[in-house]
Amino acid sequence: MNNQRKTNFEKTQLVFKRWNRKAYSVFNSLNKVVKITALSVVYSIVLIPLNVLSQTDTTITKNLDLEEIVVSAQKAPVVYSQSSRQVLSIKSEEIKRMPVTNLNDLLENYSGVDVRQRGANGIQADISIRGGSFDQNLILLNGVNISDPQTGHHSLNIPIDLNSVERIEILEGSGSRVFGPNAFSGAINIITNDSDSSYSKANFSAGDFGLFSGGITSSLSLKNFKHFISFSKSKSKGYTKNTDYEYYNIFFNSQYKSDLGKVNFQIGYTDKEFGANSFYTPAYPDQYEQTKTTFTSLNFETGNKLKLIPSVYYRRHQDRFELFRYEPASWYAGHNYHLTDVYGVKLDSRVSTKFGVTSFGAEIRSENIWSNVLGEPMNDTISAIGEPEGVYTKKYSRTISNYFLEHSIVLGNFAFNGGLLASWVSENDFDFNLYPGADLSYTFTEKLRVYTSVNKSLRLPTFTDLFYSGPSNVGNADLKPEEAVSYEFGVKLKSKKITSNNNIFYRDSKKLIAWVKPEGASLEDKWQTQNLTDAEVFGFESTNRIEIHKFFINTISLNYSYLDQKSKLVNYETKYSLNYLKHNLVVNLNHNIIKDLSVSWIVKWQDREGSFLEYDQVAKAYIGEKEFEPYWLVDAKVNYNFDQINVFAEVTNLFNKSYNDIANVQMPGRWFKAGFDIQIGY
Repeated sequence: MNNQRKTNFEKTQLVFKRWNRKAYSVFNSLNKVVKITALSVVYSIVLIPLNVLSQTDTTITKNLDLEEIVVSAQKAPVVYSQSSRQVLSIKSEEIKRMPVTNLNDLLENYSGVDVRQRGANGIQADISIRGGSFDQNLILLNGVNISDPQTGHHSLNIPIDLNSVERIEILEGSGSRVFGPNAFSGAINIITNDSDSSYSKANFSAGDFGLFSGGITSSLSLKNFKHFISFSKSKSKGYTKNTDYEYYNIFFNSQYKSDLGKVNFQIGYTDKEFGANSFYTPAYPDQYEQTKTTFTSLNFETGNKLKLIPSVYYRRHQDRFELFRYEPASWYAGHNYHLTDVYGVKLDSRVSTKFGVTSFGAEIRSENIWSNVLGEPMNDTISAIGEPEGVYTKKYSRTISNYFLEHSIVLGNFAFNGGLLASWVSENDFDFNLYPGADLSYTFTEKLRVYTSVNKSLRLPTFTDLFYSGPSNVGNADLKPEEAVSYEFGVKLKSKKITSNNNIFYRDSKKLIAWVKPEGASLEDKWQTQNLTDAEVFGFESTNRIEIHKFFINTISLNYSYLDQKSKLVNYETKYSLNYLKHNLVVNLNHNIIKDLSVSWIVKWQDREGSFLEYDQVAKAYIGEKEFEPYWLVDAKVNYNFDQINVFAEVTNLFNKSYNDIANVQMPGRWFKAGFDIQIGY
């Protein structure tokens, strides 16, 4: 339970303190002032509108059942009913039941998210939200932006596995005015352990194709300190030639609370090595890649009526790409080496008055790359870090400065949230660009709420967009940011047994960055990045969850999304832009067999728009245009729980369906896995 406070002016207040594992902890009432905190560095994905306490010493306190205000933590997806946006929250309890072993597979089971995988078990994937590209969304770890400026291919190189995840929040739709550039079509915030308990947990699994995976996590709470550490490793021989992989993660998080405030520190490292069969071009199936990611951040929260949250963060990403893993061609000049350094400082502030809650702050972010492929030529070469045979011959840097202002207020049944982002990027002639937005909702009853929003967003070109030059692509250093205006209207319904969110949305995009070439161009002509594309996206989404808990059925989730994207590009062909999921249906059923023995089923139907040039590995040639074919996939997982041990067996692609997420990259067939995890509290 939480509390609702009523002043002698009969004003009420709900306070969004932080997201943690308890459903009722979304809100927290205070004595005389409003306290608003945020996930580590940035706003939380949803800024809950608030009524503000009048300044008075006379108060009356009563209990408030917050299950009437927010969706229970046992229901998924969790949609905070006080928000005026579509937000999905995936809890750790739900993750454990699902037939998934990595973040990429997990996100693929939510209809508003399109995960186009290269390879298996989280090696590499391109993720998009509501028909956006893989460069048009923002990835955050505990609220800190960890997106990769080189390419969206690397944004999911995150130093944790699913056993470290407490919750995942997905904001669908523009988030630029909240998070800054690149939250063009959405944002994903991954939250690690947030428990106050002390425990240690170990997990192990094995399966087909030489799969081995294991990990250890531990949480320790001592008075004002809380520490969390995790280590995991996974490897496989691969489901076909040159799809083997090996990677490991290590992550540490420490928190300290005192009367002055809270300090939060995190650091992580991941190392991936993998065969990249046809990842970027089918003409060279023996590609190979190794990536290394180091990430750390530190932030401090202090203040009462005025909340201040200063923070600093740093991310380094190293990439070695080999076009030939085994026998290079005589013309091959050598591997590609890249190193990106991103560091930033940010200040978030919150203040509450009788007129509502105002948030304001600023961020300065520096993005840098050293490479032998991307960037501008250097006078001298630099030895590639950690690569005895590599050198950097090019470099590039840019600075991004963001300033935001936002205000929230509740007036009767109406909740309003509006704000503005002012963004300055050093490579864009030092001009400020403004990105406003507003959200409005109306509560009819405790079970029914409608909402609408309009927001402007932007996406900066990646270093690959600007500079990449290869056998079939060439970049463009004169690219400008993409821009879009997004509109949304939705209806939220929450009853004791049913949670439902239905919405329609429209995005009008300008100056989209796309790899294009003239219609009728030969196969030898290169794709080039241009700001030529304007596009309109119309969509509908329905997310529904039914709690049954009768007979042998526990829950049923039915999620569906529809997209229609129209490009205004004339006389050009595009490489990626129009290969979106037109229809995406996901059904999730969880039921019991006997006590402590349960089964989860996931049934997916995906129909992707567009086509690709099919490549024949025998003939070593492209053989013509091929439409993406719709397909069904069925995954299942059996869980048996007793005491502190959980044993599971799962199968993905149960009916051994042949399919492609990305052109000419064959996805795995049927794959059996089994394992256990054990947790000991202390």
